Amino acid sequence: MVEPAKNILFASDLSANMKQVFEHAAFLAVCQSANIIVIHVMEESPRSEKRIQMAFGEQLYKNLKSEHISQARNILIGKNVDALKIRQAIAGFFEETGQNKEPSENNSLISKILVAEGRSIADEITSTAIEEDCDLIVIGCKQQGLLAEAMGNNVVRKVLKRSSVPVFVVPFEGE
Repeated sequence: MVEPAKNILFASDLSANMKQVFEHAAFLAVCQSANIIVIHVMEESPRSEKRIQMAFGEQLYKNLKSEHISQARNILIGKNVDALKIRQAIAGFFEETGQNKEPSENNSLISKILVAEGRSIADEITSTAIEEDCDLIVIGCKQQGLLAEAMGNNVVRKVLKRSSVPVFVVPFEGE
């Protein structure tokens, strides 16, 4: 028998399409009384990091990297006025389902927000799922050519290949 999920890992790339993907994660969380752990992974690239450090200096590079991490975290926690995608998705989800909850109650779906950095986005997602004791990973994939992309060399394919927990792939339209 399949046990209901307790923790759902929602992998976000911070694009506008993540609203559609998050709505699925929120629906699953509500139906199963699960928590959502949000993760955004920034891919490290040692070669480009070295070039930037050489061109602009190590301190400026560290400042830019720190600012990027801070901006990603602000987007995810709703402090960025221009990028409230996830919080709007939560609110929109509850409006559409007819549940009249206050935003503070909606936020209880999200138990943790993580901004990670690694050489492999797929490895960071799958290792975080294990570390955070997640029962399901929810990730988005462009709808056009979904099968081709799943078979190709991309993050979704790698997560599917490496994950020891079920992966829920949400197709979305657009770029």
